[in-house]
Amino acid sequence: MKQLQFYKYAALGLLILNLSMITFFFLTKPKKPLHPGPGGPEKAGDILKLDDQQTERFLKFAERHSRQIDIVDMQQRKLLKPYFKSIITGEGTEINDNRIEQALQLERKKIESTYSHFGDIKTLLKSEQQTNFEKFIDHALGKILKEQRKPPPPPKGR
Repeated sequence: MKQLQFYKYAALGLLILNLSMITFFFLTKPKKPLHPGPGGPEKAGDILKLDDQQTERFLKFAERHSRQIDIVDMQQRKLLKPYFKSIITGEGTEINDNRIEQALQLERKKIESTYSHFGDIKTLLKSEQQTNFEKFIDHALGKILKEQRKPPPPPKGR
């Protein structure tokens, strides 16, 4: 009987330990940034040394650009899904060639939109902030193009 009671208390103790650990992890999990993007607006504001009025305009530019990119991404997904499913249905190459051409045009639209966005940002900078613009572009392109600063570690041998 004593052994059975010991197991009951041990199971109850482990249950309490698990629940407290789960609670701890949920309470201490880091918050997501408010604005996703290349380093986030906070980082961009730090690099460019924006004042409050410039930061407000920058955030409006960033929001508009984000909406444009989201719309184009959605159009691309709608286009590419049937393209890849055509391997199952056996649709003709003419239809797929048309889809590829449309996808390329949408990709071009994203690139041009980003270029225009960077131009908008440049216009809101004061002359003394222009020197930081190159650093901002380098940082943003590193994030957009997912450039790695450090080479990945070598694979582990078996």
